[in-house]
Amino acid sequence: MSHYRRRAGLCAPLFLHVTLRVLMGVALLQFALCGRAQAPAPLPANAQANTNTVLLPDRGNVTVLKLDDQLRVGKPINDGEALTFTSSDSVNGVVDRDMHLQGRAQIRRNGGVVKADEITYNPDTDVADLLGNVELSKGNVTFKGPKGTFKVDAREGSMETAEYELRDNGGNGQVKKLTIENTDIFVFDKATYTTCTPQNMDWYFSASTLEIDNEQKEMVGTHGVMRFFDVPIAYVPYFTAPTGGQRRTGLLAPVAGYSSNNGLDITQPYYVNIAPNRDLLLLPRYMNHRGAMLGAQYRFLDTQYSGTAMGEYMSYDKKTGTSRWKYDWQQRQVFSGSVGPGGIPMPGAWSGYANMSRVSDNLYPTDFSQSIAGAVTSQFRQEVGTTKGLTGSLSNWNVSAKAITFQTLQPDLTAPVQSPYNVLPNINASYNNRLTPAVADVSGKYVTLPTGPATTFSTDYTRFAYNVNSNLAYAPAGYLYSQADRTVIKGAMALPQITPGYYITPKVSFQSNTYAATAAVTSANPLGAAPPPQGFTIPTFSLDSGLAFERDAAELKGFFGRDMLLTMEPRAFYVYTPYQNQSQTPLFDTTDAGFGVSQIFSENTFVGNDRIADSNATTLGLTSRMIEANTGAERANVTLAQKQQFTGQKVGLNRTIVNPTTYLDTLGSGSVRLLGNFSADVFGQYNTQLNRFVQTTVGGSWRPTQGRSLNFGYRNVWSPPTQAFGPTPATLAQTTTDQYNISGQWPITREVSVLGRWGYDALTTKTLNSLVALEWSRDCWTFRGAYSQVLNTSQITTTQVLFQVEFKGFGSAGGNPVDIMKLNVPGYMPTSKPIPPSTYENYQ
Repeated sequence: MSHYRRRAGLCAPLFLHVTLRVLMGVALLQFALCGRAQAPAPLPANAQANTNTVLLPDRGNVTVLKLDDQLRVGKPINDGEALTFTSSDSVNGVVDRDMHLQGRAQIRRNGGVVKADEITYNPDTDVADLLGNVELSKGNVTFKGPKGTFKVDAREGSMETAEYELRDNGGNGQVKKLTIENTDIFVFDKATYTTCTPQNMDWYFSASTLEIDNEQKEMVGTHGVMRFFDVPIAYVPYFTAPTGGQRRTGLLAPVAGYSSNNGLDITQPYYVNIAPNRDLLLLPRYMNHRGAMLGAQYRFLDTQYSGTAMGEYMSYDKKTGTSRWKYDWQQRQVFSGSVGPGGIPMPGAWSGYANMSRVSDNLYPTDFSQSIAGAVTSQFRQEVGTTKGLTGSLSNWNVSAKAITFQTLQPDLTAPVQSPYNVLPNINASYNNRLTPAVADVSGKYVTLPTGPATTFSTDYTRFAYNVNSNLAYAPAGYLYSQADRTVIKGAMALPQITPGYYITPKVSFQSNTYAATAAVTSANPLGAAPPPQGFTIPTFSLDSGLAFERDAAELKGFFGRDMLLTMEPRAFYVYTPYQNQSQTPLFDTTDAGFGVSQIFSENTFVGNDRIADSNATTLGLTSRMIEANTGAERANVTLAQKQQFTGQKVGLNRTIVNPTTYLDTLGSGSVRLLGNFSADVFGQYNTQLNRFVQTTVGGSWRPTQGRSLNFGYRNVWSPPTQAFGPTPATLAQTTTDQYNISGQWPITREVSVLGRWGYDALTTKTLNSLVALEWSRDCWTFRGAYSQVLNTSQITTTQVLFQVEFKGFGSAGGNPVDIMKLNVPGYMPTSKPIPPSTYENYQ
């Protein structure tokens, strides 16, 4: 899609304006030539300043003081090379022996500032005595007190009953005695620390001694006591904490909560900063209903590899009387070749990966997961693989290999989960004549797109295996094979013709499958009898085409408040695939693709390599969009599509369809994004033969400002009847899904926000999940509390109570309900982090 606009021409008012200014300048120039004045000659270099006086240190070519139109950061200077400047209302003393500054006295040196009502400086001892409204500033730290001493050259000093401020994180406090050991190390006696304002000391941390290293951005203290509303809540004999967000080895804030499965649940994390690109998190955990558990997570990152490894182990579970464990290892690595942004291997690289996870039993995620997503996980995989892009004359080829085994959990015996075949192994070689990246033209502004036929070819070999000693009730449908080999060969050639106003892409392709399988010996099939697996070779022809029209929609400007474009994009897609009986073809990794806006324009109605749908059909669709003319942002779209089959589809997933229909459903979808942060999406699948919607999805959200959101969702699915196939029983036509979801976040005061979610299943008349949460945010702390209830299985409901008190700029205590809030409330925004201070904040 493209459109052209008239280039801007010469504008008459601008032309007259420029012409008048030129003529006036020529006229005034005549007078200027007659009475011009010559500027004074610059002073000689030696006359600009006394040879014994330097106004500024040499920072490049800057040698004189002058006004500037903006604040600038100068080049860093070593303390030994920096000059010292003083200023005050009056100065008296003895030269080279004593100097007394009175009234707004200041001493400045290399970014450090000393201020006081009176400053007495002795050059022999390098000691400056400070009296009255003393203030010391260096970098991000400021100290204030009634009096103090300071060694100017040594950058050492002390103050009594001082106040301090760390501008990096807003930390501040009071000290009984301050000792400045050097430029970057400050030692406090009897100190307090908080990020609250002095007028609102809701929490503070007191310590017997406190040392701040401004260079390492670290704080070390002894005998620390945390007080919240003057109530002691924690004591540590020794602690370290970062002052600028850097990682440091040490204890993290404990995590606490309560659940119906585990009772009181407490975790005390310990962080180990191994290296800048490696760290370790130890997670000792205690649950009073079950016992103690030890967990650990190791993270690593390098230019050629990255990953995580974690594990959890409980030697004895008081509820089950068994040991419980889990491991998860994920790694990506490039063995050879270059790496692009984000660690993506470049063409020609050889890379590999590992994704290994497993648990001890079926109920481990339900019992121990601290998130809803983890609690409902029913399958863990153990997968390793590698990919190599060939180079030279074979640069359009990729080869890959992988092996996968699955652990399928059965937490709910009334709702069994089908266990898939293991892949041991899969080897693939693929060719794409357009695999080489697009090349920019001479100007570097445009990319030269490839032209001519687009050709792809691939060959794929897979050995499937199934553990017949496991529970066969969860085996895949159809005949069960203990081992099977499958070879798949695919090829395709397309000739795309793409222009701004239309496109047309004819394409021919084929797929050829061959099988060699051994039937499993089971109690239902003691002889291991099964018909020979049937392969196939099937060609496909498709023709995809579309048009693009657009116009200026002046009638929409009054509604959207800006210039809009309205498009109309008709599309026609034809596909022909001859029928071939596949009723004796095994099913290993194939399922229905579903029926949606993207699937209706696809060649095959199945996902996987074991089924090719016969088709002789045309799909017609129409899409209209409302687009902002200046930005290209899409504000609304509507799509209607219908697939008309000239011959009914006979190939089914589990059988041959006896009486196929030649008329499929009509699909419709729409979405709108209004400027008031209101959005709505709707999808419908209508069956004209049954005169009913078989699938309906409606969703909407309103997010007027940050921290305010309301969401609504509804989904209804009606499933047609199915016939029995092997151990899979027949089903009747029925509504399989009828669910509602409501969620939101809204402030009730300037400090308090409430959150909630309710998920309801109308078929079972049960609440699927519920959440009630509260967030109370002050200037230096935030309290979050959440109560959630989740129906994990038809027999198990988990109730959780989580709370967290976050002390801004210091840490947090309690469980972390932010994750559960994000998962349950779309658009949830936790309390915003403070804005980092500017370089020129409190500029001295």
